[in-house]
Amino acid sequence: MPTGARRVCVAFSGGLDSTVLLCALAQVRSSEGLDLRAVHVDHQLQPSSSAWAEHCQRIASAHEVPLTVIRVEVEKGSEGLEAAARKARYDALRGALAENEVLVTAHHASDQLETILLALVRGAGVRGLSAMAGVQQFGRGWLARPLMEFTREALHAWARKQQLTWIEDPMNEVIGLDRNYIRHRVVPLLRARWPASELASVRSARHLSEAQDLLDELAQQDTTRAAIEDCLDVSVVEQLTSARRRNLLRYWLRSHGVRAPSTRKLASIEHDIVRAARDRTVRIALDGAELRRHRNVLYCVARVEAASPRAPLRWPIRTELELPDNAGTLRLEAQMGAGIRADALPNELEVRFRQGGESIQLPGKTHHRTLKKVLQEAHVLPWWRSRLPLLHAGDKLLAVGDLWVDAEVAARAEEPGLVVRWINKPRIHAVARSGASC
Repeated sequence: MPTGARRVCVAFSGGLDSTVLLCALAQVRSSEGLDLRAVHVDHQLQPSSSAWAEHCQRIASAHEVPLTVIRVEVEKGSEGLEAAARKARYDALRGALAENEVLVTAHHASDQLETILLALVRGAGVRGLSAMAGVQQFGRGWLARPLMEFTREALHAWARKQQLTWIEDPMNEVIGLDRNYIRHRVVPLLRARWPASELASVRSARHLSEAQDLLDELAQQDTTRAAIEDCLDVSVVEQLTSARRRNLLRYWLRSHGVRAPSTRKLASIEHDIVRAARDRTVRIALDGAELRRHRNVLYCVARVEAASPRAPLRWPIRTELELPDNAGTLRLEAQMGAGIRADALPNELEVRFRQGGESIQLPGKTHHRTLKKVLQEAHVLPWWRSRLPLLHAGDKLLAVGDLWVDAEVAARAEEPGLVVRWINKPRIHAVARSGASC
C-alpha cells in the first residue's frame, strides 16, 4: 500500500479473490486506521449481473463496508469483448476514485503468472513482461494490489476457513478466452513441475519493472537532449544507437498518450522519419495520432481524417463556431480599434478552407500577396495550411483565423471592431530550433 494511505476503495466483483480482499481489509481497518469502502462495476453482460450486484451489497453490508454499484455499457471494439469490459471497468473505477484515495484490486501471484505468459506469447517487451505493478498512480489517487504475495490456492483456503461465500462467474471456465486457457491448461502443468512458479513470477516481474525504470531514465535523458518544446530534433535522434533510438521513441510517444507501436511499425518510423532525407515531409499514422516530420523536427499530432475539399461553414457572427477535426472554436469579441471593422461584417460569415489562389493584404502593406507565400513565411505547419479557417463575406477574404485581418477591412483607431478569438487553438506554427515557436 502507498505510504500513509488511509482512504481505501476495494474493487469488489463478488468473486473469490475480491471477497477475500474485502473481508481481510474489514478485519484490519480499525487497527490500521483505514477509511474503507467498496465499488462494484456491473458490466450488464450476464443475465444474472443484477443478482451479482445484490450479492455484493449483502456481503459489504455484513462487513459494514459502504458499497457503490456502477453500471456501465460495454462496447465491443477491435480487441474483443474481454478487453472492452476491462476498459469500461477501469474507466468507471478511475472516475469513482476520490483525491489521494487508494483503489485496491485482488490481483495475486497466480494472476501475475498468467499475465506474464500472455505477454510472452504476444511478443511483449520489457514493459509488457513486467506485468502488473504492486502500486502505481491511478486517476486522482493510487492503485494497489496487496495480495500479490499469495496464490489463488492460498486465498481459497483462507476463504474456506473464514466461511466466506462468493460468486462463480461462468465466463472464468470458457477455455476459448486466452487467459482462461492459460489458467486451466498451462499453469497446472507449470505448477506440477515447478510448485513455486507463481511466486517466482512475481519476483521476475519486479526485476523487469526495475529494468523498465532504468530504460525510462535513459529515455528521459535522451528526450531532454533531443527536445524542442514537445517535439524531437531528428538530428539528435539520428546520433543514437538503433536500440536507444527505439527506446526514446517509445517513451516520447507514451508522453503524448500514444500506445507503443508494434516492432514493425517502430521500424517503419525509424526508416521513414529518422532516416529520411532532411527536406522530405513524412507522415506516419499511429493509434489515434500521427507522426509528422518537418524541417528535421518530429511532431506527434492528433490524427485527422482527410476531407478534401472541406465544405464551407456558415457562421452567424453572434454565435461561436466549432471547427472540424477538434480544431477549437471561433468567437468574435467587440474591441475598439482592433480586428475587423464592424461595418464590414454581415450578420453571417462563411468560413472556407484554402483551395489555392487566395490572397490577402497584410496590415501596413499596399498590395495583396498570395496566402500560400504568407503562410510559408509565417512558418505555419504544412498540414495546417489547408485547415486554417478563412473568414469570408461573399467572395471577400476578411481574415485568416486569428492570424491576420485584411488591411481593407481592418478597424483603425477609434473605429469599432470585432476581434477573432480562437479558443483551444492547436499548435499551427513550426517550432524554432532555439525552442521558441516561430
